[in-house]
Amino acid sequence: MVKRFLVFALLFGLLALMAGCSKDSTSPEQELSIADQFGGFTPTDESPNFGDPDLTAGLAVEAEYDDIYLDSLDYDSVINLPALNAYALRIIWGSPCFDSTVTELTDWTGSLSMSRGGMALRRTIGFEPNQDYILPRTDRKLIEWVSFTSVHHDGIFVYLFVPPFDSLLDSMAVDTPVTVTLDTEPFEFSFRLDDLSRLDTVFYLDDSVNIVAFRAFKITPRICPGGFLEGKWGVDSTGQGIFKGRWISRNGMLAGYVNGIWGPDTLNDIPRAFYGKWIDVTGRFEGLLKGVYRPHPNWNADETAFRRAGGKFFGYFYDANANPLGALKGHYMMPRRFSDDGMGYFAGRWKTFCGRSIDDDDGMDDDGSFGWGWGHDGDDDRDDDDGDDHDNSDSTGHYGDRDDD
Repeated sequence: MVKRFLVFALLFGLLALMAGCSKDSTSPEQELSIADQFGGFTPTDESPNFGDPDLTAGLAVEAEYDDIYLDSLDYDSVINLPALNAYALRIIWGSPCFDSTVTELTDWTGSLSMSRGGMALRRTIGFEPNQDYILPRTDRKLIEWVSFTSVHHDGIFVYLFVPPFDSLLDSMAVDTPVTVTLDTEPFEFSFRLDDLSRLDTVFYLDDSVNIVAFRAFKITPRICPGGFLEGKWGVDSTGQGIFKGRWISRNGMLAGYVNGIWGPDTLNDIPRAFYGKWIDVTGRFEGLLKGVYRPHPNWNADETAFRRAGGKFFGYFYDANANPLGALKGHYMMPRRFSDDGMGYFAGRWKTFCGRSIDDDDGMDDDGSFGWGWGHDGDDDRDDDDGDDHDNSDSTGHYGDRDDD
């Protein structure tokens, strides 16, 4: 179904020569069909999972969690307050790609806490029966677990609620900012609540196996939906760059699947482009994907650094008539070492536009740092001290590199 970029280049190179002999001229947009604009993908329904039994193979199994605090009077009293700050937070820890050669267990037993407000645990990610579990909850500001990883990763999906100071949930006003803290033996990190609306950060631990990734967004009632996407990023047997995975709603539930390609697009003169398609769980067409990616760190980094850090992607998804519906943005990683299927990992966030006019500062806009595309400001991928490339090792060397949004 998917045409290769090289075929596009040869075909349209021939058409361009033919067009050059004609006196008529049309814009590139007029000449390109939907399939040509989106790497060969078309707005048609597909078989569930794109008919690919391996599309989600090796991805962490998720399970809904019945949190007692979802039904508590504390939350019922504030959940509909107009000034309520509510956030969705997704955290994973461990190996991002399934790697059967990892035999040593990493103990991630720990907690997530916040200084004010409360949390509701919605889903566990990759928890194995009789090994990983959530400890009984005794404090609305604290979630504790027992977790061990080796070949893959674990994680949690959480709702965080911070009511106004005068609500029933917090009776005493506090001047200090609300902080959220992940505390485990291999890794610990705190961030302010203000960071959650645009949080998309990956930490690479010094053991060359494990990462810790945070992704979040603010939940705003009656505003356009958003969510997450994640899956596998790599190359197929022909050398074509591919990605495939899950499209996740803001409540953490599976909303569909994505399938796509990445690489140089010589037809449109884009050195690093990706194209794809989003379907729902039944296979019904939902959107076409188009965007760009860039390696991280910058081009001055050595080969080991490229393998270690992967890169970032940014783009839009469109309806059947190529009208933009929303944006997507995130990180990808090629296999850092051995992986069973030769695939790496990608994860990010998506949001719909649907006429929104508010400035939500969610970090999902094109900042011009991808070297080409929407909002391009002339930037390239050289070392430009843009704040994206930095080392966040703490004073003890507790962890390695950090890759922010």
